[in-house]
Amino acid sequence: MKKCILNIKIAFVIFIFFIGLFDAKSQVKQYLPDWEKGILDIHFISNGVGNCAFYILPDGTTMLVDAGEENPTSARVNSPRNTPRYPNYSKLGYEWHVDYINQQLKLLKQDYIDYALISHFHDDHYGGMYSGIPKSLNGSYYLSGITGVGDKIKIKKLIDRGFLYPHNILTDTLINPTIKNYYNFIAAQKINNNLIHESLLVGANDQLVLTKNRGEFNNFYIRNINANGVVWSGKKDMSTFTKMPDVTSIKNRRESPSENSLSCGIAINYGKFKFYTGGDIPGKQPDFMNAPEWLDVESLVAPIIGETDVITSNHHANRDAMTVDYLRFLKPRIIIQEVWSSDHPGHETLLRMTSKNIWPSDRELFSTNMLLANKLVIGELIDKSYKSTSGHIVVRVLPPGDKYFVYILNNQSTDRNVTNIFGPYFSKIKMN
Repeated sequence: MKKCILNIKIAFVIFIFFIGLFDAKSQVKQYLPDWEKGILDIHFISNGVGNCAFYILPDGTTMLVDAGEENPTSARVNSPRNTPRYPNYSKLGYEWHVDYINQQLKLLKQDYIDYALISHFHDDHYGGMYSGIPKSLNGSYYLSGITGVGDKIKIKKLIDRGFLYPHNILTDTLINPTIKNYYNFIAAQKINNNLIHESLLVGANDQLVLTKNRGEFNNFYIRNINANGVVWSGKKDMSTFTKMPDVTSIKNRRESPSENSLSCGIAINYGKFKFYTGGDIPGKQPDFMNAPEWLDVESLVAPIIGETDVITSNHHANRDAMTVDYLRFLKPRIIIQEVWSSDHPGHETLLRMTSKNIWPSDRELFSTNMLLANKLVIGELIDKSYKSTSGHIVVRVLPPGDKYFVYILNNQSTDRNVTNIFGPYFSKIKMN
């Protein structure tokens, strides 16, 4: 009997040991596997200060899309209406962008960014000026958003919508101080780092190209879809069209097209995989019946883009974006929402993004920093609709572009360990 009891005790100890071992293993942090050649990675950086996405293309070419940073001293930014700064307040917003990007560049053994694209000139997409802003030691510009990132990490080519429409914003008597600072940054970087600055060429598929091994990935290209309200026609001759007013017809600044409508949009095509990001382009709203025709950019680009696998939500999924017709054309499998405000998303916008009456196929939503205020107002629809509402989001597309995953990384730690993985998803688009 004693021997039997002893054996039971020993067996129980061994059982507890293995249970403990299992628990210990389950506590080990998992990290995003290193990028390898052939993989397309799209990182949506969740620092709570504005939009910032970092792409690693299949040959290792790198690309930054926006580097926003709102005024950290403003009352709104420091209120419950805005997301806090992640992972903490020990660094400014641009410094956290740099920290994340450098973590990826180190793995690539690279100390520069090949391309940076600024979708449009709003603070949450390219930075803003404020009292007490740090000044660069490398030129007569201040550090915020893209100017902060570009001051710390060399950018080879910087692309934006240009400065000439709807008026020359560099010679405007009321020139935006952030635009002036951005221009000063470009001028200094041209001298110091041989920066190339260009306007996005609508319709082109040879402006944003693989720089390290283009010939090995013939099934990859980036198509410039829209900028300044000008939209690619979808034809091989790169013809374009627009609903924007001619500059001579603009009588005063109030009639000028909004900055959001002028956003740059690009489509990434990798084998069967298609991704579109369009900055803050809006669509037509029924309660804005007298709105000018140029406001509805979504209706113009939607038929050109066509069906997609992954998209970012236009204008952070505000109520003026992600319209019925737009979603009906794109039919996205995954929607990524870059969030910094308590009105992201609009309640009716979320209803559209989740409606099976608009398109019947499955879809999943992910957001970077959903605020509690939004969850309280909209309610359980948030929990039902989103697979993840907090963290860095990484869309990883495997070669040859037919399968992809979504990783969520911890944005409250500099470790940026994986907190969840979704997929695999299977690409559905035939290559043009």
